[in-house]
Amino acid sequence: MSFRSVAAKNLGLRMAGVMTIAGAALVLVSLTNESFIRAQSPRSAVPPNFRLPDETAGVDAIARILVSAFDQVDIVALGETHVWRLDTDLRIAVVRHPDFAKKVRSIVVEFGSTTEQSTLDRYIRGENVSRAQLEKVWKTTTQAANGVWDSPVYAEFFAAVRDVNSKLPADARVRVFGGDPGPGDNRSRETAAVSVLKEQVFQKHGKALVIYGAAHFYRTMLEIDYPGRTFVVIPIGRLDIPPGATLPVNPDYQKFDRALKTQVRPVLVPLQRLPFRDYTAEEFLGNGVFSCRGPGGCVSMFKGSTLTLGQMADACDYVGGGADVDSKANGSILFGNVKIEPAEKGRSLNSRPTWP
Repeated sequence: MSFRSVAAKNLGLRMAGVMTIAGAALVLVSLTNESFIRAQSPRSAVPPNFRLPDETAGVDAIARILVSAFDQVDIVALGETHVWRLDTDLRIAVVRHPDFAKKVRSIVVEFGSTTEQSTLDRYIRGENVSRAQLEKVWKTTTQAANGVWDSPVYAEFFAAVRDVNSKLPADARVRVFGGDPGPGDNRSRETAAVSVLKEQVFQKHGKALVIYGAAHFYRTMLEIDYPGRTFVVIPIGRLDIPPGATLPVNPDYQKFDRALKTQVRPVLVPLQRLPFRDYTAEEFLGNGVFSCRGPGGCVSMFKGSTLTLGQMADACDYVGGGADVDSKANGSILFGNVKIEPAEKGRSLNSRPTWP
């Protein structure tokens, strides 16, 4: 979910479906104009006076950097790989950082419907909301049928924000907005999210954390009207594909590994730093965004594109090329010999939130 400008205003990315295969999110896209991803476009400059360290390793350290970014920008957009535990740990670490609620009062998420905003508000405020009631927040989204939001990682995030708010005075609490238009609304998820941001954040001179699937905003509608006010982070790392499926994209993650000093994963890397800036989007993002509609099988939407990672986002959350995702373990990620630093020390990666 990147908010950087990499295509013309009239070109839009529309998500047609998400399949959860072996715990990884497989994104199948339908484009109103598929040529947008193949046509190289200029990228707006990194926000002034904000420079990332060359490497920031570990979930907690990354969270501190992202919270500090709000001193220079109004929107921090965290792209996610659906149901990945590590993405959940990172966003929970961000909202639990002691400075987050001092700077940010709004969060916009893909896994919530605009039609159930009142239910979400009541839950996040700490009111008694049954599990069945809260489930309507994600079961009334346009993606409810594929079941991706039923993963416990999304309820855990809502529970974490609720817990943060329980320690804050009423006028200092964080509000979570559903960004999916829900049933009966013909807007896309991107358009609905931008509307929420304009009405609830920009017009009120506020700041927001945005959490969407990483493919939704590789180009931005926000940059057109609000240039230089967003900071975009996308996840990069191994994605599994369905058994028997083949794609002409085989990322060489050793390029990343050789260029990094730290062995800790995840690691936040600025995408204006060489050599990462010039790595192609086709190689490192192509397995996450592709179409399987044609007779020739699945084809990366970046095929033949000259777009680079530096044109897609400000930074990447690199998780490595050896990650194995186990959907049976509630989306947990197993990294073999690579060191992991969970956001909440002492908490099992497979734990579920305690329901109030």
